[in-house]
Amino acid sequence: MKLFQRNKNTTDDRPEPTRAVRRLRHQLDEAHDVHALAGDPLLAVVNADRLRVSISRSLWWFLAIGLGFTTTGVHDFLAGDLPITDPLWWGAWLVEPALAGILITVLRWESEMLARGQRVDDGPVVKLKRLLLAATLITNVWSSVAPSKGPVSAGNVFLHVVIPVVVFLLAEVMPIVQQRCIAVREAAMREVARRDQVRSDEAPDSPPVTTAPAPAPAVSSISPDPLAGLRLPPPMRATLTARMDELGRPLTAPEVSELLRLPADFAARVAGQLAA
Repeated sequence: MKLFQRNKNTTDDRPEPTRAVRRLRHQLDEAHDVHALAGDPLLAVVNADRLRVSISRSLWWFLAIGLGFTTTGVHDFLAGDLPITDPLWWGAWLVEPALAGILITVLRWESEMLARGQRVDDGPVVKLKRLLLAATLITNVWSSVAPSKGPVSAGNVFLHVVIPVVVFLLAEVMPIVQQRCIAVREAAMREVARRDQVRSDEAPDSPPVTTAPAPAPAVSSISPDPLAGLRLPPPMRATLTARMDELGRPLTAPEVSELLRLPADFAARVAGQLAA
């Protein structure tokens, strides 16, 4: 009893950590959490998808701006000195958007094929894209070299040559961006699967434990630990647990994908384990 009292007094006499020590401990704990999350392959999956969406939106936006500039050159080439009352003057504005629409449709299809591992190097596809480039380039250069109004401007000629070429090269780059980002995502998914398999193989088998039967408590529709089989970072596990406790049921794949911003296929795997 005296020994216990002495130990208690020794503990009570220990000075409280200063504010600086508490702040440093908090920063250290936060650094450990950040390091664990930053090295998780699941984060690479999410970042690859976000990067692909962000870059694709930017490229589509700048492609539209470039095509808007080339539209003026095509219109000047076709309309020339026609008065604004002439129907051809108005119809000339539709030529470049029509060509651009064809190009954008081909690019969307090509991006999807590359994302699924199918190379698109067929002759008709390549010829179509080159024809669209040649039509835009020739009309823009012609309209700048022989403008319908005003003198020839060296800067205007340069821009009407460079911008159509940049638009075409941008059209070539966009599918590659999609393909590379999806390749990174798939590599991260394989790393997640490999890590889960290693952890599953290294986990020791628990020996059977025989205990006396006890009264069975009330069991809810959700397992006490539905995340036991998931290899997710602690913050993601906490978010899933809180949401399931709120709903009183396992989450569906769309709910998991929206809550954690995970790819649809991986969200389906997570939802399947939650419902198991």
